[in-house]
Amino acid sequence: MIDDTHSSSGASITRIVQAFQAKGYSVFYSSDVGFNPQEYRAVMISAPEVTYSNTEKSKLANLLSLGGKIILLSEWYSYYNNAPLNAITSYLGVNISFNNNLLRDEVNNYSSNTKWVTTTKFEAHILSVGLNKIVFFATSTLNAGANTSIVARAEATSYTPAGISLEFSEASSVESGAQSEGFSSQDVIISVPLVVAAMVGTGKVVALGDSNIFSGEGKLPGAYIDQLDNLRLLQNILNW
Repeated sequence: MIDDTHSSSGASITRIVQAFQAKGYSVFYSSDVGFNPQEYRAVMISAPEVTYSNTEKSKLANLLSLGGKIILLSEWYSYYNNAPLNAITSYLGVNISFNNNLLRDEVNNYSSNTKWVTTTKFEAHILSVGLNKIVFFATSTLNAGANTSIVARAEATSYTPAGISLEFSEASSVESGAQSEGFSSQDVIISVPLVVAAMVGTGKVVALGDSNIFSGEGKLPGAYIDQLDNLRLLQNILNW
């Protein structure tokens, strides 16, 4: 089920629907069938603007208890406020939160756009299998706490512009001795999560900071989802 009743706008999801169907899923929209995610194997929630009621969040928790999957897509601030998504993860007891910020990178970017941040920083996880590089088309960062897995994190050259809220949690992981241009072996590099996964019992949650990463549109030759390994990442999410 794709939830389109809590958002007034969003990226083109035609290719997302096709990817689900290629894996044998039948795809339904909440605007047609009602918001009953517990009746489906997976639900995708993309940058919701309307706060979910406790009853709706309880249905999401029920989906996880049945071994289902929740895919959460965020957006950058101030275009979007992540409060509705953070209310969902808090209710579910998932130690993932979305920051109200915007990531930029002068070095590791796509098509010379500093807001189109790329990364090759992947952790060992089923979601990162076969990935070499992915690109986010304007993304927020995430916080990853206990019992979560960072799948992809920002390059050390990435930064958040001054004046935009940066809300890294104390639980965000760090690594010392990282080698990159401009950093010595004595520096400590903050690991900035961009894709995070978590198990909740037998249920699964995947969180990404960008809702355009799998879009069937784009200001490029070809869709955003077809750039670099973005499609492979979506396929890994569906296979997990």
